Amino acid sequence: MHRVEKIKESTATRILVLKNEVTGTRDECFDDSALVSDQNFDFMQVNQSYPCKIKLFGKQVSAKEARVVTCRVLNENSRIGNTDFVEVSVGEDVYYVLKSQVMNRSEKSSFIFKVSRKDLIQVNQTIHKDLY
Repeated sequence: MHRVEKIKESTATRILVLKNEVTGTRDECFDDSALVSDQNFDFMQVNQSYPCKIKLFGKQVSAKEARVVTCRVLNENSRIGNTDFVEVSVGEDVYYVLKSQVMNRSEKSSFIFKVSRKDLIQVNQTIHKDLY
């Protein structure tokens, strides 16, 4: 579960500051769900908790540098909506990376990924419409 600590509204999108209630990690998550559908994440409120799935947006890299995290693979075949993801852990936190962005892994159980932002992709049973 993630607790909404803050919502930063802009013209058409917003940033939600979410705190993982188990690990204590704070994530700033981009939300553009209202741009693509009436079934979106606008129901989220500050100081309320929700089960959330967060996508790491960025690219797989071959060397450590700024904003690079080590992703340990939890599930190579995770599907959200009609989109294939790799479910990963970064430390104790669970995230999702587009399967098409994870290449040349062979039998490795981890990879490194440069994160440019984190996107909110599912809250409760509501899935971001871009994933259909």
